[in-house]
Amino acid sequence: AKERAEESDRLKSSFLANMSHEVRTPLNCIIGFSELLADQYFEKEDKDEFIQLIITNGNNLLTIISDIMDISKLESSEIAIHKKQINVQNFFSTFKEQFAVEAKAKKLKFKLTFPDNNEETIIFADADRCRQIFNNLISNAIKFTSNGEIEIGYQPKGRMVEFYVKDTGIGIPAEYHNIIFERFRQVESEKTRNYGGNGLGLAISKNLVELMGGKIWIESESGKGSAFYFTLPTYNSEL
Repeated sequence: AKERAEESDRLKSSFLANMSHEVRTPLNCIIGFSELLADQYFEKEDKDEFIQLIITNGNNLLTIISDIMDISKLESSEIAIHKKQINVQNFFSTFKEQFAVEAKAKKLKFKLTFPDNNEETIIFADADRCRQIFNNLISNAIKFTSNGEIEIGYQPKGRMVEFYVKDTGIGIPAEYHNIIFERFRQVESEKTRNYGGNGLGLAISKNLVELMGGKIWIESESGKGSAFYFTLPTYNSEL
């Protein structure tokens, strides 16, 4: 128990040190590009680019703060889940364009796969939290993939629907599969250290999936890409 407590303290200390860097980076960008906007030397085209960078870094900062707040709520069991019927096909279309653009910026192929029968699929879950889970998983996939493709899709499995996010990125060694969903954890290697991140996204995703009645897992090998799967109940299974 003592060793576990010490490990928890070490992870939290490492997390706080890393979080300082994660917050400072977008803040410095926002401040720096805001100052450049006031400079009359730059053309409108340059300033439009500065504005876009300010917006991007502002959104990154908002994501970091939201993650911290969610972890705090999960720690105290205060997070709220509002379930409703969600048409999966329609749900996917709401965020497909966003991630297709992000993938294209890295010259990655973005693939959306539906079941062959194309039947309407309804789940019973919290739409905002589902979007948050996909945002975490797809953003990670894009971040850790330098070339190839990102594929997202789903397949009905009895009373559950199995979703997946696959990539052709750097992959995750087997010894990390059981710990990457723990709070404050990251894969500590030379490869992943270059990509940054706050180590909260997967932990939050796991908690949200379980709160909605599903489970989440990974299939991956180092250097061979990753596939994250999670399940959520169909609407009929909740009746």
